[in-house]
Amino acid sequence: MNEKMNMGLSPEEKKKQQEREDAELLADYLARHPEPVISQENLRESKLEIAQLERMIAAFESSHSLAELNLITDLTPAEASRHPKREPARLALIPIVALLNTLKRETNISTEKHEELKAKYKQLSRAVGMINNNKVDHNR
Repeated sequence: MNEKMNMGLSPEEKKKQQEREDAELLADYLARHPEPVISQENLRESKLEIAQLERMIAAFESSHSLAELNLITDLTPAEASRHPKREPARLALIPIVALLNTLKRETNISTEKHEELKAKYKQLSRAVGMINNNKVDHNR
């Protein structure tokens, strides 16, 4: 149906219309699925979770060689899920980023400390890399 409506529009007009439709869909989704916001006074103390995250990062670094991970450059998406070094490292990142996000949303962690921990996570994440056109991109 949208195709029929868009037939007389210029490419710019089509793009603007699509952006409006996307914005409406996003607004509708966010209205139906609001992210819970915890007030400043209800945030919990972050020290224990910071220590836990730092232990997780140290455990990752001791279990997965960042230098070896950075050497992995050619990998198809099908190969990636079976790679003996990259796949376990990728899976080990999941609880790390989950705790990092929880710290930001639910604790009184300072912006500076969160940015410090996020930088450490990014170093690990970049070592694992992202698959893009059968190559491992270590720069994202």
